[in-house]
Amino acid sequence: MKAKALRLPDNLLDAVKFAEKKEKLDEPTTIRKFLRLGAEKYVGDSYARGDISLREAANVLDITVRETLELFWDMGIAGNIDADKALKAISFAAKKSTKK
Repeated sequence: MKAKALRLPDNLLDAVKFAEKKEKLDEPTTIRKFLRLGAEKYVGDSYARGDISLREAANVLDITVRETLELFWDMGIAGNIDADKALKAISFAAKKSTKK
């Protein structure tokens, strides 16, 4: 783990202090937790927009694809494949299988 120095606004530090007391955590652990939650939200939003694949999201978050799916479900992100994309994928797969 690397150490980084950064400046945080007072309102964010107030939120950190609140979470420290609420969850009985120390400041560094609370800040890491906040950063993790923010990273999960950012990656989840990127996945929901279709900017990255589920596998890419899992790699960035350093968890399994299954864990990533469950995390996204908990966040209310059902997936980034709509019916049109699914039909195109099925059509592509069908064409591939007939060429063999």
